[in-house]
Amino acid sequence: MAKKLKRHDDQQTAEVVRMSSQEIWQAGLSAFAKAQEEEGKFFSMQLFEERVLRALSSIGVPTAKEVEALTQRVDELTRQVIALGGVPAPVKKPAAAKAAAKGPAKPAAKPAAKKTAAAPAKAKPAARARAKTSAK
Repeated sequence: MAKKLKRHDDQQTAEVVRMSSQEIWQAGLSAFAKAQEEEGKFFSMQLFEERVLRALSSIGVPTAKEVEALTQRVDELTRQVIALGGVPAPVKKPAAAKAAAKGPAKPAAKPAAKKTAAAPAKAKPAARARAKTSAK
């Protein structure tokens, strides 16, 4: 009877080990599938960023690294000017540049038309006055 119990315990242990290894295998497959999915998203994102970077550089837009290098160079030159005894120029606010970029609010054609129409009317009385003066 002791042999029968031992055989039964061995079978249970084998079944538990088999189930546990199967769960581990399935978890590994799930992690692998998720990694493949994320890799596809990452690759698509990298490809998109590369295309955008290529397009921006072709039209002459500076990269963030180039802007940072330029900023550092300007700071260095400003320190050199101050060291030589010069006074640094005041820094313009970026808000002013945005306002100028918006463009004119109204076209200037209407006020100009009123002024040109009024100008000949004023010229006529002056011409009459000169004509009267020269006639005397």
